[in-house]
Amino acid sequence: MKGYSGKILHVDLSRGSFQVEQPPESFYRQYVGGACLGNYYVFKGLKAGADPLGPENVLVFAISAVVGAPISGNARHAVSAKSPLTGTIGSSEGGGFWGPELRFAGFDAIVLTGKSPKPVYLWIHDGEFQLKDASHLWGKVTGEVQDAIRQELGDERIRVAQIGPAGEKGVLYANITNELKHFNGRCGFGAVMGSKNLRAIAVRGKMKPEYADPDTIKELARKGAAKVAPDGFYKDFKRLGTTMNVSWNTAIGGLPTRNWTMGIFPEKEKVTEFVYADQWMDGTGTCWACAQACKRDVKAGITSPWPVEARYGGPEYETMGMMGTNCLVSDWNAIIKANEWASKYAVDTIALGGVIGFVMECYEKGILTAKDLGGVKASFGSGEALVALSEMAVKREGFGDKMALGTARLAKLLGPQAERFAVTVKGKEFPAHMPTAKGSMGLIYAVNPFGPDHVSTTHDGDIAAGPNEVNKGVGIYETVPDQWELDFAKTKMTAYSQRYVSAIDSWSVCQFTFHAWSICSLEDLVTVINAATGWQYTLAEFMLLGERRINLMRAFNAREGFSSKEDVLPPRLFEDPLQGEGPRKGAVVDKANFLKQRENYYRLNGWDPVTGNPTEVKLRELGLDWAWEAMQKK
Repeated sequence: MKGYSGKILHVDLSRGSFQVEQPPESFYRQYVGGACLGNYYVFKGLKAGADPLGPENVLVFAISAVVGAPISGNARHAVSAKSPLTGTIGSSEGGGFWGPELRFAGFDAIVLTGKSPKPVYLWIHDGEFQLKDASHLWGKVTGEVQDAIRQELGDERIRVAQIGPAGEKGVLYANITNELKHFNGRCGFGAVMGSKNLRAIAVRGKMKPEYADPDTIKELARKGAAKVAPDGFYKDFKRLGTTMNVSWNTAIGGLPTRNWTMGIFPEKEKVTEFVYADQWMDGTGTCWACAQACKRDVKAGITSPWPVEARYGGPEYETMGMMGTNCLVSDWNAIIKANEWASKYAVDTIALGGVIGFVMECYEKGILTAKDLGGVKASFGSGEALVALSEMAVKREGFGDKMALGTARLAKLLGPQAERFAVTVKGKEFPAHMPTAKGSMGLIYAVNPFGPDHVSTTHDGDIAAGPNEVNKGVGIYETVPDQWELDFAKTKMTAYSQRYVSAIDSWSVCQFTFHAWSICSLEDLVTVINAATGWQYTLAEFMLLGERRINLMRAFNAREGFSSKEDVLPPRLFEDPLQGEGPRKGAVVDKANFLKQRENYYRLNGWDPVTGNPTEVKLRELGLDWAWEAMQKK
C-alpha cells in the first residue's frame, strides 16, 4: 500500500499496553485519515453519554497518505475526541512539523484510551514506542517541557505535541501545541489529554514513505511554490498572513468589537495588519516544507511594558480579533503578551478572548466588580486587564478558575442578565467573523457538528463576485448580490463547501494551500492523492468523503441527544442591533430567515428537516450502516 505506513498504534494508558493495528486498504479508502479516521475511532470506541474527561474518552491523533509529501500544505494532523466544551464529537487540525514526523516515525494514527496512573509522555521513533515518566514535567510551561524532552532523549529534532499546565488543570478550552506555536485548538482536547495524565507525544523518524508517482509530487510542489514568488495576493498573504482579515472584515462591518456589539473598531488605524507586520514582526514563520509561509512570528527583544519570548510565536487574526478588538484593546504589546500566556499554558485564544470580552461587559454592567476579579479593573480597552485576566484564566487562579469553564458555563453561574451577553453555540465561543456581516457564518456556526467554526466552509466573499472555477467544479454556480444577507444560494454554498472542507481536513492538508482560493486547487489535491497512493481517486469521491465525515459526526451527536434544538444562535445576534459605525450599523440576524435557511440546509444534506439528524437512507448511502444502528441504541 503506497503513501500510508499501514499501521495504527493503540495505547491503553490505564494498563500501559500497546497494540498495532494494520487495517486493510479498503478501510483507508473509506476513512482515509486525519479528521475522518479520528472521528471513526471516537464514535466506535465510545458509549453514549461518556464523560469527555473520563478515562473512557478516546483521543486520536491522525494523518493521511499525503502528509509528509514535500508539498506546501502537507504538514497537518488532526486530533479527535468527545469535546468537554461542547459535549459533541469534534476534531481539530494543527500545522507545524509534528504530522510529517509521525509519518516518518512509521504510523498513520495513534488511538489513546484510559488514564495513566501517573504523568507520562509517549515516545515514538522509527516504528518503536514506549511510555516514559513525566512526573518531572508536570506543571511546567510548554517551552520548558519541549526543551527537557529533547535533552532527555538526546535529539534536538524531536517533534513534541503537548499540553500545558492549563490542560493539566482541566481548562475546558485548553489546546495541544507543537513547536510551541502550532495548535490543535477550539475543542478543549488539551483538557482531555490532561485528564489522561498524558503530557506529551514525542516523535522522531527516518522511515520515508513510498509513493506511487514521486515525480508528479515534485512537479506539483514546484507549481505551488512558483505562485508565491511574484507580486500579488499570495506574496501579500505570505507577508500579512491571516491578519489580512482585519482590513477585509473592517470593510464589510464585520470585525467583532466590544463583545460583539460593534462591527468596526473605533481606532481602526491602530490595529491593521500593516502595523503588526511592520512594527512587531521581523519575518514570517512556516510549517514543514511550505512555501506559503504565512505564520505570524513576533520579533525578538520586546521588553516594555510586558516582556515577550519570541519563541512562542505571535497572534494570528483570530487572536487579534478576539483578544484585541473584541476586548476593545489596541495595544499590540498587550495582545502579544496575552497570546504568549495562552501559548505557554496551551489554551485556545479564540475562547480565551471570548471569555475576557464577556467578563469585561459583565464588569461594565456591574455584574462583576474589581473585588470579584482580584483587584483587576476589567474595563473595555484596558491592555492591563487583558494581560491580567489572561494570566488568571490560564493558571486557574482566583476568578480565573471560573473563567476556565468557558463563556457559556460562566454566564450560567452569573445569572440570566449575564447569559444575555454570552456569544456561544453548544457552549463554544464564536471565532472572529460576524454573522451580521457574513450571513453564511451564522448558519455554519449554528449547524456545525462541533460548534462555531470559521474554517468548516468557504466564506461569503467567495461567491459575492461570482464563483471561481474550483467552486463551480463542486456544483456552486450561484452569485449573490452582497456578502451580508443569508439566502438560498449561500445556504447551498455552505452545504457544498462544508463537504470539501471536511474532506480537506480528512486528508490533513492545509486550507491555505488547497482550497477554492489558494495556491493549489482541489483538483491538484486529487492529483497529489493519486500520486501518493496509486489510486484512481476522483473529485466526486473526495466530496463523498467530506459528506461521510459530516454525517458520521451528526450521527454521533444524535446518539448523544443533540438535534436542531442545539443548532441555534444566541439572542444577541437576533435582538441587539449593531452599535457604532460602518455598513452594518443597526444590523441583526433575521431569525425567521435563519430558521428557513437552516431547514433548507438540512434538506440539502438529506437529513430530517425537523430534527436535523441524518436519516437511515443517507447513512446507508455513505456506508455508515453501523452509525445508524448506533443511533438507535442511544
